[in-house]
Amino acid sequence: MGPIVSLQDVSLRYHSLSGETPAVSHLSFTVEPGEFISIVGPSGCGKSTILSMLAGQLPTSEGNIDVNGHIGYMLQKDYLLHWRSILSNALLGLEIQKKLTPENIAYVEELLEQYGLGEFKNHNPSQLSGGMRQRVALIRTLAVRPDILLLDEPFSALDYQTRLSVSDEIGTILRREKKTAILVTHDISEAISLSDRVIVLTKRPATIKAVFPIHLTVTDYTPMKAREAPEFKDYFNAIWKELDVHV
Repeated sequence: MGPIVSLQDVSLRYHSLSGETPAVSHLSFTVEPGEFISIVGPSGCGKSTILSMLAGQLPTSEGNIDVNGHIGYMLQKDYLLHWRSILSNALLGLEIQKKLTPENIAYVEELLEQYGLGEFKNHNPSQLSGGMRQRVALIRTLAVRPDILLLDEPFSALDYQTRLSVSDEIGTILRREKKTAILVTHDISEAISLSDRVIVLTKRPATIKAVFPIHLTVTDYTPMKAREAPEFKDYFNAIWKELDVHV
């Protein structure tokens, strides 16, 4: 089986009345089925632009993108509709795709139960904590059974303690579900603890500066336990050095 995602010499330029702005330049990488990739880079370098291209929301200026599967997209905000119940919010993607079958509804209810939200399925979003809302957003994304998840800083709106907890929960869920995932994040620790591989980008226009395969000595792996691995600090320092434009 080949890569589930492939970018081959991809570039993107924005055009406006004031001229042309290069966003991504000659980017090439692949993602294997079941692999978790994190993309880090300087602020404004084009990380989210890459996800938008993968999702088909932006056309490439040059190069080719091949995506061999159905995509689910999880954004920075949960975008739960306050007038709908938690269950109804979790079913929204299926509703839009006209796939509200008894089997799919049962699957969503099972996910809510499995991940600690079953007793809240008739609550409104305002009655849930930020972390719980993000879990609902993930279940809404998983409900349509995507092959690939694109995660655009999905924990950035949370306070630090909640962010640690929710990233640990969601990372564990995605590994359990054996989902292929591509995460954009500013948080080096988050990238290392969640990923099989971390891709470091240059400042805009984004090119690949370095790639770090992550191998941590951890038993009963969870993202939280990964932070305790003896190799963790070395990965952090190496990635930080690549991101420090003054070095």
